[in-house]
Amino acid sequence: MRDHGRVPVDRLSALDTAFLDLETPRAPLHVGWTLRFAAAAPSLSALRRHLDGRLDRVPRFRRRLADLPGGLAWVDDAGFDIGRHVHQVWLPAPGATGDLRDTAGVLLSEPLEHDRPLWRMYLVDGLADGGFALVGQVHHALVDGIAAVEVATLLFDDGSAPAPSTWRPASPPSPSHAARRSAQSRASGGAHALGALARAARHPAAGASALREAANALGDVASPAPITELDRSLTARRVVAFGSAPLDDVREAGRRRGATVNDVLLAASAIALGRALVRRGERPRALKALVPVSVREAGAASQLGNAVSFAAIELPLGEPDPTAVLRTVRDRTRAAKRDGAARPLDALARAGELMPAAGRRAVARAAARAASFNAVVSNVPGPPVELSLMGRAIKSVHPAVPLLDGHGLTICGLSYAGRLQLGVYADAEVLPDAIEVARDMESAFDALRLAPARSAAGATPWRVRARTRRQPAANR
Repeated sequence: MRDHGRVPVDRLSALDTAFLDLETPRAPLHVGWTLRFAAAAPSLSALRRHLDGRLDRVPRFRRRLADLPGGLAWVDDAGFDIGRHVHQVWLPAPGATGDLRDTAGVLLSEPLEHDRPLWRMYLVDGLADGGFALVGQVHHALVDGIAAVEVATLLFDDGSAPAPSTWRPASPPSPSHAARRSAQSRASGGAHALGALARAARHPAAGASALREAANALGDVASPAPITELDRSLTARRVVAFGSAPLDDVREAGRRRGATVNDVLLAASAIALGRALVRRGERPRALKALVPVSVREAGAASQLGNAVSFAAIELPLGEPDPTAVLRTVRDRTRAAKRDGAARPLDALARAGELMPAAGRRAVARAAARAASFNAVVSNVPGPPVELSLMGRAIKSVHPAVPLLDGHGLTICGLSYAGRLQLGVYADAEVLPDAIEVARDMESAFDALRLAPARSAAGATPWRVRARTRRQPAANR
C-alpha cells in the first residue's frame, strides 16, 4: 500500500458527522433510490464488474470510516470487495409493481454497516414486464441529494468501457499526521472566523443583522409544529410509494401563478398530507415542512459530502381551492428566500467545523431535538435526459429521503428525463397508506394543472361581479 502522508486527510465535515450522530436503531440515515429498467437484467457478475470499473470516479465509495485525532475521516478500505456491496434478489411471482415497492421497502429498512464503505445496491430481477430494478442506498454522511445525482451520472453511463483501474488502497494517515492536519485546518478556520469578527467590528450594523437572521432562522425551525399522528417513530421498517407527473405540466402549473417547481411540489404535498390526516380523523389547519436547500457552490456538484441547509415552510391544509394552496405556498417560499432563511443555518453548520468532535455531536443532537416539523419535502434537480446502465435505459428514478427519529415520513421529487419522479418514504407503522399519499399527490398535480390561474375565491369582489354580469343568464 502507498503512504499518502502528504495528502490532506479526507475528513468528514461537521454536517456529514451530524448525520452519523443523529442515526438511531429506528432511524438509519441513508439516502435511497429505486431505478426501473425495461430491458433484461445483466448478470450479477457483469453488474459488479461494471460498477467496480467506475469506482475510480468516486473514491469515497472505496473508503470506510476511521476515528482519527481531530475527528472522523474517510480512509481506503484495504479489504474492499465489490461483492459485499452489490447483491441480487428476485421478486415473488408475478413480479408486479406492488411487489417491487414491498421489496424496496424491505431492502431500504436495513442499516448500512459502518465497518465498510457506506453504500449498498441490489439488482432486483423478476419484474412482470421483463425488466429489472436497482434498489440502492448511500449513507447521508457520504452524499446529499445533489451529490447522489452526480454519483449516478458517473456510474450509470452509456456502457462505454472505463479505463483500467489504477486504484490501490493507501495506508491510513498516522495519528501524528492526522492530528497535525486537524490543527492546521482548525487554525485556518479560526483565522477565517477571526476575519469575520474583524469585519463585524468594522461594520457593527451588518454583524447585528447577521445575528438577527440567525436567531430568526433558528426560531422558524424550532417554533412548534402542529401535533399529528405522523410525528412519531414506531419501527425501523420502511414502506415506499412511487408517483410521477410530466415535468412540463408541473412547470406550467407554476408558471401560470408565478410559482416554481418546488412550490408546486410543496402545494401537492400539502393537499396529499391533508387528505392523509383526514383519513385519520385529524384536521389541522397547517403542517410545517422542513425543506432542504442546496448551498453547494457552482461547479462543486461532483464533490461528495453534504452542502445543504434547511428552511421551514408552513403548508396550508383544508383549503379546497388548489390555486389558493399554491398561491399561499408561493408567497411563503418567496418570503423565506427573501429573508435568506437557509443562510444562517448554513453558517452555523460551518461554524461547527471549529469545535472539537464532542462539541459538534452535542450541538447536532441539540439542534435535532429543537427542530420541530411534520415532514421533510425535498426537491432535487436531476438529469434532463435518460441515463443508462450497461446500455440499458433507466426509465424511472424514485428517491427515498431518510427519516429523523421521531418523524414518520419524507417526500422527495426528482426531475428526470421530462418527468417529476416522486418517492414517499415512511415508517411502516406510522404511514402504512403511503401509496395513497403518492396517488393523492399525482391527483393534486392534475388539479393544479387544470385549475384556473386565478380562482374566484382569490379574486377581488369587483372582478367576481364583472364575471357574473358577462355570463349568459342560462349559466348563472
